[in-house]
Amino acid sequence: MELAKALDNASRVNFIWAVRPPLGFDINMEFRGEEWLPEGFVQRIFEDQNRGLIVPKWAPQVEILAHKSIGAFLTHCGWNSVLESLENGVPLLGWPIAAEQFYNAKFLEQDVGVCVEVARGNNSQVKHDDILEKIEVVMGINEKGNEIRRKTCEVKEMISDAIIDDEDLKGSSIKAMDEFLNAALSMNKLSNDERINGNS
Repeated sequence: MELAKALDNASRVNFIWAVRPPLGFDINMEFRGEEWLPEGFVQRIFEDQNRGLIVPKWAPQVEILAHKSIGAFLTHCGWNSVLESLENGVPLLGWPIAAEQFYNAKFLEQDVGVCVEVARGNNSQVKHDDILEKIEVVMGINEKGNEIRRKTCEVKEMISDAIIDDEDLKGSSIKAMDEFLNAALSMNKLSNDERINGNS
């Protein structure tokens, strides 16, 4: 509810929101936006199609993040989502829920500088004004927002460099994967040789 109120009040911010059933509801149930979201929210968004899009349950995250018009990504900070966002140069609004997400959000905000944490956990008592303020920090033309976007572009370049796979040049991730696969193949060959020699 509070996120919807923040988006409702963020008049200059367009959005795509994949809405899943709230906690306590069956994840496979039909979309019931009028029940789950503030009164009139779905209708206002539907009438103002240039401002937002509500997608029931699931959206093609990788394709959306790759679009040049995406200015930020509200995420639980699972590592796959973080990499998908940063690979495309999209700053993060973090709302970690479980496991390593808390560490990831803290690391991305305090050490890397590409994230603003919105809240922590499912039971956060976050108000829509606080969410709106953090959206405006990341999306706005201000010193902190500019710095977050600059650092996000730097990380995007680092990721691009790490996955280069040309004939003469390989990035660090490609080299590491090649080394891992070669080691695994060598171990497999040794194991096969031992079986063959043991049966002789």
